[in-house]
Amino acid sequence: MLSDRGFFGPAQYERFVLYLVVGVLLLALVAACYVFVIRYSRTRSPRPAVAGAARVDLGTLRGKYAAMIDEVEAAWVAGDLSERAVHSRLSLLLRFFAFEASGVDAQVMTLSDLRSSALPSVTGAVEQFYPPAFQLEHPGDPAAAVRTAREVVSSWS
Repeated sequence: MLSDRGFFGPAQYERFVLYLVVGVLLLALVAACYVFVIRYSRTRSPRPAVAGAARVDLGTLRGKYAAMIDEVEAAWVAGDLSERAVHSRLSLLLRFFAFEASGVDAQVMTLSDLRSSALPSVTGAVEQFYPPAFQLEHPGDPAAAVRTAREVVSSWS
């Protein structure tokens, strides 16, 4: 039988501190991965309005987004934007308009998130823009999309 010299702690092994530091860092990395996945995979919900938050001048905001819609239309007429790009940009513009007008994070919501939000006019327009934005052939009517976007912006209350 081998002679038993007792228990030897890990501190006397070569490079113990290095292995300890690497092990702790790996555990911290695993914990950070869990936190990241949990934090960024949640369904986004609208932020509640903050009391005392600055009110937006809706007239100025409408003018700003009407001008941006005009720019998209002008780029399409000039041939700088494809029909698909028109629908994609208008969808994005309406999402940012809703965010600035209401504070709801519409610019980062999926279509199903938009459907469960309190933004029916934006949701309806984005639903119209989705198929044309992703179809390869015959994506849709950009003139109708521009009219829809203008209608959403002008009828916002």
